[in-house]
Amino acid sequence: MNVLLVGDGRSPVRGSSKGKRARKSDAVYQDLKRKILTGEMTSESPITEQSLAQDYGCAQSTIREALMLLQENGLVERRGYQGTFVTDPSPLEARLMLKLRVDIEVTGLAEAVEQITQAELDELIELNDRFEECRTRRDVFGCAEVDRALHVKLFRIARMPVLEPVLVRTFMILQRVMLSNPRSEVSWSRPNVTPHHEIIEAIAARNVEVALEALRSHILSSAVLLAPHFYGTDLSLLQDQFEAAPVQTSGLAGR
Repeated sequence: MNVLLVGDGRSPVRGSSKGKRARKSDAVYQDLKRKILTGEMTSESPITEQSLAQDYGCAQSTIREALMLLQENGLVERRGYQGTFVTDPSPLEARLMLKLRVDIEVTGLAEAVEQITQAELDELIELNDRFEECRTRRDVFGCAEVDRALHVKLFRIARMPVLEPVLVRTFMILQRVMLSNPRSEVSWSRPNVTPHHEIIEAIAARNVEVALEALRSHILSSAVLLAPHFYGTDLSLLQDQFEAAPVQTSGLAGR
């Protein structure tokens, strides 16, 4: 199982005459994605194909492919002759994206609990083990990749292929929001964050209600821990706000 490919909703290139360029494009994509998610690249400076081609020692067409995939996943926006820029979600957009993620994942989980096989459950457990290994190493990007892979894998079990690209894009933009600022040491101990294993244990027990509550709590508690500048510091308040609709500008953190 390839965690990175699962998490991005992509498939490996096999038996193609363009395989070498595709592999280079994928390597560039992964490195640019890492820099964006971890805050090394920001929205302040334009990205040009020419400069990146020089940096990575490849053709501009290879860079273009990588940038197109980043754009597809919501991490950059292309502004014609101005260049390409890292996206910079507003507080309202960040709140809406979080609500969208909760709605999509909770709906999918309700279906997945009834359909999951033991083999699929074992894959989730393996992904969680990998996540914990990355967390022990304080590997921000590794945690991001495996975390996304785990959640996308869980959603895929629900067999809602039309919504999967929406979830991947939403998830990645939220990681841009939550991971671009330096993490404090205390955040690695996950105070008050519902861990993956509680979701997986509830799924294994076929307890839909407990699994749904654990998933909601996991998503929202992670948001409060990693992005209080967008979501505030009061988890109970955020949960109450997300039970009401619609999300509005008034009452947003920092507004």
